[in-house]
Amino acid sequence: MATRIEESTLAIPVQRKRSHPRAAARPISAMQRLLFVFALLVFGLASTYSSIALLARVTPALFPGKDLTSLSIIRPLAALDTPLVPIKAPSDASIFNKRINLLVLGVDRRPAYGNDGQPLPIPDNENAGHLTDTIMVATIDPVGKTSSVLSFPRDMLIDIHTKDFQYEDRINTSFGVGVRNGKSVSAGIDQLKVDLKANFGIEIDHYIVLDFKGVEKLVDSVGGVEVDIPFDLSVPNWFYSDDDLNGVWVSFPSGVNKLDGYHAVAFGRHREYDSDFKRVKRQQLVLKAALAKVFSLQMLNDPLGLWDAYASTVRTDIPKSKMPGYAALLKDTNGRLAAYSLGDPVNDVPTMTGHTTPGGAAVQLWDAENVQYWLSQVFTKSQYSASAVEIQNGYGEDGSVRAAALGRYLAYSKGLPTVYFGPDQAAQPHTTITLYGNDKEALAKDIAKWMGVPESEIVTLSKSDSSLPDVVIVIGKDFKVPGG
Repeated sequence: MATRIEESTLAIPVQRKRSHPRAAARPISAMQRLLFVFALLVFGLASTYSSIALLARVTPALFPGKDLTSLSIIRPLAALDTPLVPIKAPSDASIFNKRINLLVLGVDRRPAYGNDGQPLPIPDNENAGHLTDTIMVATIDPVGKTSSVLSFPRDMLIDIHTKDFQYEDRINTSFGVGVRNGKSVSAGIDQLKVDLKANFGIEIDHYIVLDFKGVEKLVDSVGGVEVDIPFDLSVPNWFYSDDDLNGVWVSFPSGVNKLDGYHAVAFGRHREYDSDFKRVKRQQLVLKAALAKVFSLQMLNDPLGLWDAYASTVRTDIPKSKMPGYAALLKDTNGRLAAYSLGDPVNDVPTMTGHTTPGGAAVQLWDAENVQYWLSQVFTKSQYSASAVEIQNGYGEDGSVRAAALGRYLAYSKGLPTVYFGPDQAAQPHTTITLYGNDKEALAKDIAKWMGVPESEIVTLSKSDSSLPDVVIVIGKDFKVPGG
């Protein structure tokens, strides 16, 4: 008989936690609320300050020559000069304020013709080698808000620096050498960049390449240009052809001429009755007239639209992202464009001298000191932009010769834009430097360093009259020509 075992369930007592009534929430005091609001306010201000500081750093990178510290709402924050997150305008020597140099090339891409009068099969592509009939460097100073253009006569004899060797040839062959060696337009640009840097110390930031048809389209697109032609640049009846087959008679009398694209190019290319130096001057007149037309049409107000409209007409490496900043900077110049040419003499001393090579090529040799003078005038350091320095003779007898030597040194070697001579002073034992105002303090200190005058001896006076120079140098008996 089976025994049935009944399972019994053991009850295990469970200990429950005793509940306690929730403690009443403590009220937030008025002081705590005030501290909380204050903390939020401080956090918000700190975030705003940091954002402004970041924007202050980014602004000059995107818009050269611009900064936020001049705005009345930002000026008090900039005055705090917080070391962790400073709000400061970039200095004149900042990379953001360096000159912007644009290489501008006008390329002759006309076809060549055989004896039968038919065009030879020269491909119109990147591998075609072309002569540069127009070579200019346009430069904009973000600090002084000035713009200049320097033209190079096409027959200047320079050193061409290729990968394998160096030789002499006309400057207008440099681009073509690069195109043929590198099989691309960009290689031609790189070659010319190398030769400009090696021969003249000019560094190029971006380039613009146009052919004659491109210039015609640009001029026609703005409705033509008005060029005020002086008598010495006027052109009598001249048979002009842009393709060496079909031509027309043109003339450009002195006075105001309204030119369409075809005639603007014709005027800018003429040199048959005079010289390449005058052709450079004609090209500069057209450039100035075109810039004036751009300003009159307010085309710089829409830089991106301007880019889109003309991107197919010119070849350039200027990125679209930089166009708003460059357009704003160009607007700041108010269309003022100073034009220079290495074909111009200096103090009646010719810069260029005609020469025939052993191979029979007609070239232009150049005076290195004159070229340096023009380079100094065009590429003036930002710290010296729009400055004026007056030199006075306080040396006594023979002082005028020494003053002239100092003026030559400051203008030619140091690139000061305006140096002139004031009235003689009574002879004095020491050379003195007077700074009017504080805008050109860096210039005064540099002059003192060049002349061996302690900075502590620079006298600063208020510039009560705008006609006063920025710096006055009175040479004394202790004067020695710097660098001599």
